[in-house]
Amino acid sequence: MKYLLHLFLLLFLVGGCANGPYTEAEPENIVVGFSQSGTESNWRKRHTESIIEEMNKEGYEVLYRNGFMNQDRQIQDMRTFIAYKVDMIVFTPIVEDGWDAVLLEAKAAGIPVIVVDRHIRTAEENLYLTHIGPSFKAEGNRAGLYITNHFQNSSQISINILEMKGLAKTSSANFRNEGFTEVISRDSRIAIVASLEGDYIRSKAKDVFRNYIEENGWIDIDVLYSHNDEMTLGILEVMKESGIVPGQDIIIVTNDGQSEMIENLRAGKVNCVVECNPNAGWYVRNTIKRYLNGNTIPDEIYMPETVFSDKGNLDSIPPRDY
Repeated sequence: MKYLLHLFLLLFLVGGCANGPYTEAEPENIVVGFSQSGTESNWRKRHTESIIEEMNKEGYEVLYRNGFMNQDRQIQDMRTFIAYKVDMIVFTPIVEDGWDAVLLEAKAAGIPVIVVDRHIRTAEENLYLTHIGPSFKAEGNRAGLYITNHFQNSSQISINILEMKGLAKTSSANFRNEGFTEVISRDSRIAIVASLEGDYIRSKAKDVFRNYIEENGWIDIDVLYSHNDEMTLGILEVMKESGIVPGQDIIIVTNDGQSEMIENLRAGKVNCVVECNPNAGWYVRNTIKRYLNGNTIPDEIYMPETVFSDKGNLDSIPPRDY
């Protein structure tokens, strides 16, 4: 029966080859179903590579599917993994809610689930083994801290921020906003005067920002806080078109740490880059190995991250692989 299920899933994956690599190992090895949310940025691509590379090092058979930013598609892929009776499911959720049914199915099948990157909310407890990823609230705190420190000795009466938020109903957007707001509220001069949504997509943020400055102008904006580098790159294009000098006319704080953004930081076009670590692979691999060895797994596993800014030594930033 398992042979037939194996053959079924192989045909399923080959039929959807645009979703990415399928790595086959010996049947006796551990089989991991990996559902990624999409490929919307270099960050996301590196996140995927990291997880697959590390699981392959351990000799796991990895069944990979790309959800292409579609939750229904991800849920269907996870149900396919359950039908195949994989040993573990690893998935990166698009949004926070709507996963209960498929997680209950996995639990009933005795398949542990690891949530990677974004957080989820469930009606019941213990529907997944652990969450591995960044602390998005801490990232927001770090972004806010840069702003409060930057203007600490300024005599400026008011400091206006335009926030370009990520995809609605995602933990990354919600927590980055929450952490940022928490810190800047300590300085009564600082306020978010416009909060726009760019969905983590370069072209969307570019259009939204252009429409905003066409209607409102940009002269009253002192700071841009962007939830990811892809959106920031789109906004930088609009600033160039509009004669805005980024990093000077408008202070720019962005999230992720893609190599292209570090180059913009070195060029003075961006003031602060809050790292979001995409290299989750080792943490996923280590967690699976520890679980299989019978070790207790914590509910949360946070990955280390840092901040790069014009206040630090830019020559010390290591090469970026995404």
